[in-house]
Amino acid sequence: MGALNIRDLGDERRAALEAEAKARGLSVSELARRFIDEGIDRARTEREREAWATEAREGLAYEAEHLAAYGPSLARYRRVRA
Repeated sequence: MGALNIRDLGDERRAALEAEAKARGLSVSELARRFIDEGIDRARTEREREAWATEAREGLAYEAEHLAAYGPSLARYRRVRA
């Protein structure tokens, strides 16, 4: 894998990155790697959350269809005592 070289970072970003790295006692490269890893983790988590929400919406659609067809009933979820 080749080196990551970001040329168009800009002076303000570069200075902020250097200051943050110094404050944390890290090298600029290590801080940049950690920021990238955190961003990837956040993106992965958000993708998983969206997938869950999509599945939940599909389940809710099924429940809405069942409610419209058969009306409200908890009988299928509880045991009737004699």
